[in-house]
Amino acid sequence: MEKERPVPRRREDLEIIRTSYKGSAAILVRDHLGLVDEPVLLQGEAAELFGLLDGRRTVRDLQIALVRSRGGQLVDSGLLEQIIREFDSAGLLHSLGYEARKNRLLAEYARLEVRNPSHAGASYPAEPGRLRAYLDAILEGAGEERPGGGSLSVVALIAPHIDLETGKKVYASAYRALGGLKPRRVVLLGTGHSLEDGVFGLTEKDYVTPLGRVTTDREAVGRLRSAGNGCLSSSDFPHRREHSIEFELIFLQHVVGSPFSLVPILCGSVSQHLERVSRPAAIPGVAGFLSELRRLREEDPSGTLFVAGVDLSHIGPKFGHRERAAALLLDAKAHDLALLRAFAAGDAPGFWAESRRVGDRYNVCGMSALAFLLEILPGATGSLLAYDFWMEEPTQSAVSFAAAVLHADRDKRGGGQ
Repeated sequence: MEKERPVPRRREDLEIIRTSYKGSAAILVRDHLGLVDEPVLLQGEAAELFGLLDGRRTVRDLQIALVRSRGGQLVDSGLLEQIIREFDSAGLLHSLGYEARKNRLLAEYARLEVRNPSHAGASYPAEPGRLRAYLDAILEGAGEERPGGGSLSVVALIAPHIDLETGKKVYASAYRALGGLKPRRVVLLGTGHSLEDGVFGLTEKDYVTPLGRVTTDREAVGRLRSAGNGCLSSSDFPHRREHSIEFELIFLQHVVGSPFSLVPILCGSVSQHLERVSRPAAIPGVAGFLSELRRLREEDPSGTLFVAGVDLSHIGPKFGHRERAAALLLDAKAHDLALLRAFAAGDAPGFWAESRRVGDRYNVCGMSALAFLLEILPGATGSLLAYDFWMEEPTQSAVSFAAAVLHADRDKRGGGQ
């Protein structure tokens, strides 16, 4: 008799969000890869079963686990098999069908010369005139600008990548700080939410938005690729649907106005390295990449701007905590502000030490990009422009975000931007 095979595991690259629907617990599943176009809401047996799919259990094992969790209530194996088939059909399982679809999508994207906008028409207007008016409304609606911008000496800008409406005041504080700055090249560090392998993700593709095409500096990207030494993602596919670069780019196109070239870099999580190394440059393969970024700026210090599209703490059940966001809020805010103080002081060791202290308990998704910036720009200091939290009541969760700038260090400020 043939031994029953384990059910394929749930995909590890999916975003799992705990929520409620019509008064009942549920999970919302989002796919940054793009095989699943719309979020999938799971409830009841489907939600419970999905959490058990580890790739080791058979249908019989799953049935037993559900019976135990339900106090002896039998769950029909035929129903479980039907739900599993629906999971696979929807692209939620790491099966042979998923691998085939993923490989086709990767090949199709690799053949493209440009990275087209993935959030136009959904997160912001797709029509150029409406988009410019929308961005103007955001920039003009933030009230008085806080001191500390000093656009002519800004070498790095920190802005959120949260939903534009949610973070519009902080976006405005960030991009108003650029003033009349006209960089020739922007090195844009985004959070790589779907970056599975590698610390950094590069692409040679030009970026297209409703406001036009931005040319990627392929020579700079090539130099970074050569310097990567094993710390790079194997594919540029994570750029396809990533909003942490796209959101910053539309603001930059609108505010800067004049053409600039782009070096688009996605930064993956480095939380697994916090206890292993004393600073981010000590992560295997990373030092050469960061050194090359420093050289890029040194070759054109007055024309190179660094921008990081990052959010900060992600707290509450939606992000894996047992506690509600309200119970974590004060501690998470204290951690955020400690990181931001270290960042503004140009204190790379202090920033890393604060991250190590909490073990990234608060899921600071922009931690790696900020830590890398401090390594790339030694001697630069700056200021915090704005800080805010977004509370999501249905999930009792929250996300924090900020705007900040770094200025060229004093020795170079005389010939700076």
